[in-house]
Amino acid sequence: MDMAFFDLATQWFLETAPNYPSWFAFDFSRYLIGAGSVYLLVNVLLSRTLKNRKIRGKTPRTKQMLREFKSSALAAATFSLSGFIIDIGVRTGTISFYGDIATYGLGYFIGSLLLLIVAHDAYFYWTHRLLHLPRIMKIGHSEHHKSINPTPWTAYSFNIVEAAVHAAFLPLILLILPMHGLAVFLFLTHMIIRNAVGHSGYELFPRSWAVHPILGQITMVTHHDMHHASGNHNFGLYFTWWDRIMGTEHPQYLAKATGNPAATRQSIGARATTAALAAVVALVAASFTAPAKADDGIDGLWLASDGSTVVSVERCSEKSARMCGTVVYQDSANGDAEMGLRVLSRFKQESGMTTPVWTSGKVTPVDGGKAVKGQLTLLENGDLKVVACGRQGCRGTSWTRPNTALAAKATAAQGRR
Repeated sequence: MDMAFFDLATQWFLETAPNYPSWFAFDFSRYLIGAGSVYLLVNVLLSRTLKNRKIRGKTPRTKQMLREFKSSALAAATFSLSGFIIDIGVRTGTISFYGDIATYGLGYFIGSLLLLIVAHDAYFYWTHRLLHLPRIMKIGHSEHHKSINPTPWTAYSFNIVEAAVHAAFLPLILLILPMHGLAVFLFLTHMIIRNAVGHSGYELFPRSWAVHPILGQITMVTHHDMHHASGNHNFGLYFTWWDRIMGTEHPQYLAKATGNPAATRQSIGARATTAALAAVVALVAASFTAPAKADDGIDGLWLASDGSTVVSVERCSEKSARMCGTVVYQDSANGDAEMGLRVLSRFKQESGMTTPVWTSGKVTPVDGGKAVKGQLTLLENGDLKVVACGRQGCRGTSWTRPNTALAAKATAAQGRR
């Protein structure tokens, strides 16, 4: 094993693990607020008003809801591990967040959010079907289906295996899709609300939606309620199209959702289908062609820890968001630094960090040598902490901004080159 990587991984773990309680608090409170609000509003306050919308005659017992709450707390603890994975991904540069909507534009912000929802629906459908395979059902999905007559508290009623499957989606999609933190928050809010509503036991959508050519693409409460009743149909989460394409929609879904035994759904047509698919493809393409995020947090001149070598830090190229550092001046007749030597290579800033951090780059000693993995941290006092991790472990040095006189000499030297 590469000891340098092991040391760096250990450092990431020690820096990241203390955040776990806050991730759990976020995930569990999201469940409490989302499922609790739907339960209080639909199943308690409006239960009489919505009595004609109740899908089943019986009301689940308190014992069932207590069981669901208990398993949901365990599921939230498992979901919280995705925060740990995402944090590690941010530190390694494999996952990218951006802080300013203007960086990629409002269109990308909206498109990436919609794409996240569409991708999650596809992920859920296929993993859901996988969890229904007989051998996997016993170890991965049986806890959720103990609630034959679901409640909003069923939304997170999973065992550890199923919770891990669901938690894996966000880190996986973030590997390829740069996201704004607000977009992720809106996605997670949408997910828990739709999930809780889908388990509420009351049909809250207009019945006519089930047969509408466009709105019929959305799963109504009856859609998922029938899944809990039968278990062999209606695997979709937000949309009905995967069930319709794969022939897994319950044959009585339209009749039950509309109250009309003869109900049929109109096709959205070939042109509309083609346009919808084209829109999804365009959103995927946009995620890979989004403009590079410029970052000038550490650009400019830095005085290396040897006290004589000045390094110019700037974007590695005009179209790149990564930062590089090159030796531009040596203020010592006996200095060993090589002019023009690139000592910092391809560092990427991590989004969402309290302290500005750049990772995924390499550090070369100013006096020459082998480039090794490294990390840059902009400290509160304005210094730049440069960590280089080689076979002997990780070593950190502190760089400062050069004084006015030295900066002038370095700038003049740059002009002569």
